[in-house]
Parts: sequence; C-alpha cells; structure tokens
Amino acid sequence: MPHHGQILRALLIAAVAVLHFIQAAHAAEPDTLSRQRFAVHNQWLTEMSGVAASNIYKNHFWAHNDSGDRGRLFSFDSTGKTQTELRINGSSAFDWEDMSSFKDSSGSYLLIGDIGDNMMLRPFADVYLVSEPKDLRKPIIHANIKRRYSLIYEDGPHDAEAMAVDATERFVYILTKRDAHPRLYRFSLDAISGKLIPLNYLGEIRSIPSIEKHKAQRQGGISGGSPTAMEINPSGDIAMIVTLRNTYFFKRERNQSWLDALNKNPYARINNRLRQAESGTFTQDGKKVIIGSEGQPAMLEFSDTPLYPNRKH
Repeated sequence: MPHHGQILRALLIAAVAVLHFIQAAHAAEPDTLSRQRFAVHNQWLTEMSGVAASNIYKNHFWAHNDSGDRGRLFSFDSTGKTQTELRINGSSAFDWEDMSSFKDSSGSYLLIGDIGDNMMLRPFADVYLVSEPKDLRKPIIHANIKRRYSLIYEDGPHDAEAMAVDATERFVYILTKRDAHPRLYRFSLDAISGKLIPLNYLGEIRSIPSIEKHKAQRQGGISGGSPTAMEINPSGDIAMIVTLRNTYFFKRERNQSWLDALNKNPYARINNRLRQAESGTFTQDGKKVIIGSEGQPAMLEFSDTPLYPNRKH
C-alpha cells in the first residue's frame, strides 16, 4: 500500500500538471477585448486584400484590392473617409495580396506585394517600393516605382498572401499559403532592383494550426487556417499572422530570429466579426492593430495590440 508521503507527492505532481495545462490552454485562448469597427465607403475598394498604416499622417491608412484591379492604392482615415487614389506608374497588378509601410532616415515608403499565385505557375513574383505621398489633396495622384523586386523561389512557385517588412533589420518576409505548414522566406530591402532575386528560405511555421496539403485552386480550395496577411510592428518586436479564422500574435525577444519567434506559442484572437479577414496592420505607434475584411463596403476592426510592452494579458 502506498505511503502517505508518496500519495501526497503524487497529488502535488498531478496538480502542477493540471496547472500547466490550464496555463497553456489560456495562452492560446482567443481574447475578448473590446473592438471598434468602421467601414470604408469607396465604390472602387471592393476586394480589400492589403492594408498599411501611413507614416506621414496619423490615423490614416493605405489599402489595395485583390487581383482584377489596376495598380493603385486608396488612402482613408480612421472614420472610413477616402482621401485619395494613388496610381503606381509602370506597375502591373497580377495578384496584389498584401502591403506594408515603413520609414527610415531617407523617408516614408510603401511596399506592395504582387505575390499571389493561385495556380502556382508564375516564374517570379513582384514587390514594388514607392515613396509615400505627402500631399493628398487631389482625388487622384501618381507615384513612380523606386524599386521593383522580382523574386524567385528556388524550390519552385508558391502561392502567398502574407508579407511584412522589418525596417529595423531591413528585411521583407513572405509567408506561403498552400503548404501544410506555411513556409517563411525573406529578401533584403537593399537587394539590387532590376534582376531576379532569389528568396532566402528560412523554415516552416508550425505554431499555428496545420492544414491539409493544399492543391492548386483549379483542383481544390483553401482552408480557414491559410495565412492571408502578416505584419511586423514598427519597433520590430511583435508580429501578427492573419488567417481567415484567427489572428495570431508573436513576441520576439532580443537577438531572436523571426523564424524562432513565429514558432513560439502565439496569442490567438478570433476574427469572428469579420466576413473574410484578408488584411492587417499596426497603427503608426504600434499600440493598436487593424484587421480588414473583403466585401463592399470594406470593413475594418480596431483593437489593442496584445503583447505590447507594459500591457497585461
């Protein structure tokens, strides 16, 4: 018969195990933070696929449509009022899927990712770099391409909808959509424009729910776990991955790679009030996050950024 001390020790071990299970479950439990929604009433923004915060105007944002539109962006404020249409001279819009913004000592910039490839047949993908306009007074303005990054996957074509820039380290990250585990690639903002740029494969992201191996769209669809957007906050220590079902947040520690950070247990938030979450960005100060949905009108949702320094979760 077990000794009284052995029974007590067994009970303590069981209690600790239950506590660890509860803590782990809570870490991945979708939150219930209050959220503020607003609509962008723009007849031309019908299939919003990318959104980014302005680094010039506070509480202003840029967005673009999915495939089927011309090469243009739309600017709007936090009430949903459209400011201007920005046409990118010399760009093509095969399948624009995500965008990011950043600033450095030389100015404020917008990155547009023409990275979609439903059939996984494109020989290369394009990312456009343009300067963010300072004057939004005209209804239609134009911008020239500062750099065109033509990117090639060395292991063959991939479909992707998620792109983020880390301006602190000057790398752009792309996350694939149709793999069992999304694959993370990157290239340098300082890569030479005008020639094919091999994407650097970093590894798989296994922290978010895995999905069955996708086939090309002509053979099958996508799942609610497919990444549709990605963003890194201005200070380069918090990232989010948007999927059709959830948005996942990751905190990067000092000297940690993004591959390692994105493979940690994430903080999950359900996109349960949005019809089809396809875009996401942080506000200029990084304290708020905005998730956007396709549809007419385009719907966006504000909420606090989890894992933000000095905020309890």
